[in-house]
Amino acid sequence: MKLAIGMLLIILFLSGCGTTNTTEGENTIENRDGISSNIVAGDMIGTLTKVAPLHYKYRVKNKSKEIITLKFTSSQRIDYSVTTKNQEEIFLFSSTAAFLSALGEEEISPEEELIYDIHLTDLNLVKGEYTLSAWMTPEIGQLNKVSTDFLVK
Repeated sequence: MKLAIGMLLIILFLSGCGTTNTTEGENTIENRDGISSNIVAGDMIGTLTKVAPLHYKYRVKNKSKEIITLKFTSSQRIDYSVTTKNQEEIFLFSSTAAFLSALGEEEISPEEELIYDIHLTDLNLVKGEYTLSAWMTPEIGQLNKVSTDFLVK
């Protein structure tokens, strides 16, 4: 009987996790707290641009004709990771940084960009092939994830 109740609780817990639904060209993202947002596919475009060796710019541009408002639960706006060619994550920005626990938002007007610098020089990467991935971190979940491969010689 205890096993059956335990299994039922696990199933109920797992069913409460976040989901992603796609309807008529819109991505409805709902996190585990029931917060959702509708962003039409293609409204926001993320890019990673190499500025110098181990220095990148992550840009998110509003391609829609309306202001897009992203709400955040902390001072964190983006996250990024570095993985090896074998998909082993060797660095995750959010695991090494501290963020203020303060609600905030970013309004992005049409054709406006948010730009963030990413410096990887302090990671002391050994020679090899890597992938840099960056994404926005609003309360609705991960948005505009983009990746680029790079080589350390």
